[in-house]
Amino acid sequence: MVLQDYGLFARLSVHHNIAFGPAARGFPPTEAVSIADRFIAMIGLGRFADAYPHQLAGSMNQRVAIARVLANDASVVLMVEPFGALDAMTRGSLHAELLSLWDLSGLTIMFATHAIEEAILLADRIVAMVPAPGRILTELPVKLPRPRDVASVLFNALQPVFAVLLRGDTPAR
Repeated sequence: MVLQDYGLFARLSVHHNIAFGPAARGFPPTEAVSIADRFIAMIGLGRFADAYPHQLAGSMNQRVAIARVLANDASVVLMVEPFGALDAMTRGSLHAELLSLWDLSGLTIMFATHAIEEAILLADRIVAMVPAPGRILTELPVKLPRPRDVASVLFNALQPVFAVLLRGDTPAR
């Protein structure tokens, strides 16, 4: 899981945060170090491997949280509002990084967000849920080719349609 608040261990460095899972799963220390090194390089934080979470910017902490999940060799990753607390520029760069990691790894990623634009940008399928009790309202495929351009006419045409469907309204005719 990757959460909005990162969930990193404050007293562990970037390297040790990422190596924690493989070490806990019983990998030999040298292999846990090697796995951490690989993911630190993948997220571009080699210069910060010995830094602690409080020494990093929010986007860097979020990349560490993502790398920590990937280092555990998960087949499914749940991300709950992971970019909600970030500024628009940082969020945009992390969207690109996440799509790149997804393309490289082939992981199944379940991404919870309240942002329609973010859902259309990242998802192949949007599942809208309603609270109390949680149930599926609708499921919408996103059939836009990748890479997606948020400024394109097709992309922007989907936003109001999805907004209406996600609210549970009937589209105007």
